Amino acid sequence: MKEAVRAQGAAAPTGAVEAEIALAAPAANAPHSASLAIRDLDLVYESSRGPVPALQRLSFDVAPGAFVSVLGPSGCGKSTLLKLASGLLRPSGGRIELSGRAIDRPSPEVGIVFQQPTLLPWKTVLENVLVPVRSMRGDVAAARERAAKLLRMVKLENFASHYPQELSGGMQQRVGIVRALVHDPALLLMDEPFAALDAMTRESMMVELQKIWAATQKTVLFITHSIPEAVFLSDRVVVMSPRPGRVLQTLEIDLPRPRTIQTMASPRFAELSTQLREVFAGMEAA
Repeated sequence: MKEAVRAQGAAAPTGAVEAEIALAAPAANAPHSASLAIRDLDLVYESSRGPVPALQRLSFDVAPGAFVSVLGPSGCGKSTLLKLASGLLRPSGGRIELSGRAIDRPSPEVGIVFQQPTLLPWKTVLENVLVPVRSMRGDVAAARERAAKLLRMVKLENFASHYPQELSGGMQQRVGIVRALVHDPALLLMDEPFAALDAMTRESMMVELQKIWAATQKTVLFITHSIPEAVFLSDRVVVMSPRPGRVLQTLEIDLPRPRTIQTMASPRFAELSTQLREVFAGMEAA
């Protein structure tokens, strides 16, 4: 039997969170990107067996407009970190800040792309994209214009009136990315968005995401289990230790941009990937 687990400092129940989102309004003249500062972050879960530390003194920064990936073994707290960065959880200790302001609740300045697209099957592509804008009681007319531009960017402009079940997995995930960007957040959080895709679609989406990031200039925190994915997409890779998660190593990715599928065949790509694999090999040997 699974034991019930609850996080210390957890945010309010779902209904309250939805209410907070609905009442929030995007800041005027919001920046296209923002800095993310994570300082001595701790999270402890309470279980029937006592406290369970999930994150321990986790610290790193993400510069405005940077693309940073977080790698780590299963259960190290990567997805927990994303929930903290989104304001869905509150830390047991430490701080997490967006451009100097503490993140302690969901905010329109943050967009989230989940592992699954989680599209509503009874709504069209366009209506799915507009869901967060309606939840925030934002300007739907302006959002429609922005949605049209974003759908053109991801080559889905001809599918705006289609339903999710009429799209491939890769197309659905592109809709999920557009939905996360439609209200123009400063920070984009991505939780293994390509994990469920086949290898060919995954590579195609990596190239597509790089283009979207370059065009929108968002700050991105990207969670992944894939070393090639992290190296291809990132400016910097943060490697987390096994639970309790902390920063084990960071690696600057100095590959020139824009990157293509051919980039993954380059000697430097192989060198960087090997460095990361050696970090994981060291974890297993410890």
